[in-house]
Amino acid sequence: MRRFPDKLGVIRVVVAVAALVASDAARADGPWNGKPRSHWDRADVHWILFNSPWVRRFRRSKRALEFEVPDHGPSDMELGGYHAKESKEDGAETAEFYIRWVSSRTLRAASARGLALRKPGPANPAETDSPRLLDEFEVAVAGPDMSVFERTREAALRSRGYLWVSSRRKIAASRVEFARSGTGQVRGLLFRFPRKTADGEPLISTHDTKVWFIESGGEVAIRVSFELQAMVDESGPDL
Repeated sequence: MRRFPDKLGVIRVVVAVAALVASDAARADGPWNGKPRSHWDRADVHWILFNSPWVRRFRRSKRALEFEVPDHGPSDMELGGYHAKESKEDGAETAEFYIRWVSSRTLRAASARGLALRKPGPANPAETDSPRLLDEFEVAVAGPDMSVFERTREAALRSRGYLWVSSRRKIAASRVEFARSGTGQVRGLLFRFPRKTADGEPLISTHDTKVWFIESGGEVAIRVSFELQAMVDESGPDL
C-alpha cells in the first residue's frame, strides 16, 4: 500500500524553515539599515561594534588544546563583540578573541559616530557620512589581553593568515600590523588582504556566500566565518 506524506508534518517543516529564514533576516537587520548615521545613539554604536555581522568572537579552552589534533582548526566559534579576555571555567582557562571586518563602511562609520558622541559640539558631516571604499580588506584581532601574540613575528602571521572564500579561493595576507600600548604591549593585530587580482578582478564576488578568516601563525590558531549576505548596508555589499 502506497503511503502518502503526512501533510501536517510537511506543514511543520515549512513553518520551521520559514522561522529559520526570518531569524536569519532579523540577525542581519540593525541600525545600519535605514537609520541615518547621524541618528545612531550609543546603543546603536555598541550593537554594531559588538553584535553585528561584521564581528565574530572566537573562544578556545586551553585545557582542550592538550587533546586537540595538531593543525586542526578550532571548532568553538560564536558571534560576539570586540575584546579578548581570560576566564576559568571548570578548571580550564578560556581565551576569547574578537575578530572584526574593520574595512567595512558600517564599522568605520560606527567608530566615527562613537567618537562624535563622546565629544561636545555639533556633529561633523565627515563623521556621519558613508566612508570611502578602502583599497584592501582589513580584518582586526583585538582585545585587552593579547599576550599570546607578544612573541609572534609579523612574518609568521602573514605567511599563515588568509581568507578562504566559499568559491574555494584563498586570499593571502599582504601585511600584518601590530597595535601596541605606550608600554609596548600588543593590543591588537590588523591583517590586510588585497581586494583584486593583478588583472583587476574582484577576489570576493557577489556570488560568494561565506568567507573564513584563518590565522595559525601565533600560539593560538583562529578560525571564524563571516556570512556575506548579512554584511550589507544601504549601499550594497559592505566589505
